[in-house]
Amino acid sequence: MNKICRAVINFFQDFFLDLYNKLFSSKYVLKGKCKKCGACCRNILFSTAEGYIKDENVFKEMQKKHRYYRNFKISGIVQNKQDFQNGALTFECKFISKDNKCRIYCFRPLFCRDYPNINHDLIYNGVEMLDNCGFYFDVNKKFSEYLKK
Repeated sequence: MNKICRAVINFFQDFFLDLYNKLFSSKYVLKGKCKKCGACCRNILFSTAEGYIKDENVFKEMQKKHRYYRNFKISGIVQNKQDFQNGALTFECKFISKDNKCRIYCFRPLFCRDYPNINHDLIYNGVEMLDNCGFYFDVNKKFSEYLKK
């Protein structure tokens, strides 16, 4: 019975700590604006539950299951980045023109409409915006502001 009580207490402590952190800790916010350079359309990383796509056959299977992935083609391989990114395939949208305009802008996929979305897990793992991108992530409340209380 003692083990069960301890497990229940631990569960509620974890639950309330997580809730507190979600409500009161700093959140990342998106700042800046698009420079219309097209880099985000030419340097895309896709992932599954196992991590970034590093195998062309895995991507082909994704294309079979989800039509949305047919809008993209393999453009390269990530090198000299964090270990979890090395070897990942990079993708390019088939609809980006040479002058960095989207040829299907009004009908672009949700992935494109949502870019750049704030994925806290990726930010915490050190993923950064593309070099020279006009967007950047910042915290809405600095740590020093918490210390003032």
